[in-house]
Amino acid sequence: MEVDIDGPSGPLQLAVAVLVGLAIFGWGAYSYTTQTSALNSATQVEATITSTSVETFNQRRGTDYGPQATFEYTYEGENYTSSNVYPGELPREFDSENAARDQLDGYEPGDTVTAYVPPNSPGNAYLMHESSNKPFLVMGFGVLFVLGAAYSALRD
Repeated sequence: MEVDIDGPSGPLQLAVAVLVGLAIFGWGAYSYTTQTSALNSATQVEATITSTSVETFNQRRGTDYGPQATFEYTYEGENYTSSNVYPGELPREFDSENAARDQLDGYEPGDTVTAYVPPNSPGNAYLMHESSNKPFLVMGFGVLFVLGAAYSALRD
């Protein structure tokens, strides 16, 4: 059984495909870098939870859910408000509302909790000091895009 894959065929289409793949890879690398920087340099501060909720993401493959928590904190004499549960640019998504809500256990409005403040971005504090593999998935998708374009170029 032969698989026929039609990819970009002209030079312009190939160039666009490579650029899109590199941009996707770059976004994943940037997300990984910001996440790693936030995790490695964070300073702990006390924060007060002001609200929690679960955000809904409607996508082609179904509905995903993300935990949301808004909190206030003071860092180096300045007051801030943040809504980042996790470090980095990419949101964490869960298959069920209950799974997303479980991430918010221990974070009720009025609670005093520990927040983590990246010194180079004090307005982007977060609550859970843990990394995600999502940036690697984004980078991998970008690499697949570039490899698909390279395959199409070599095939022609």
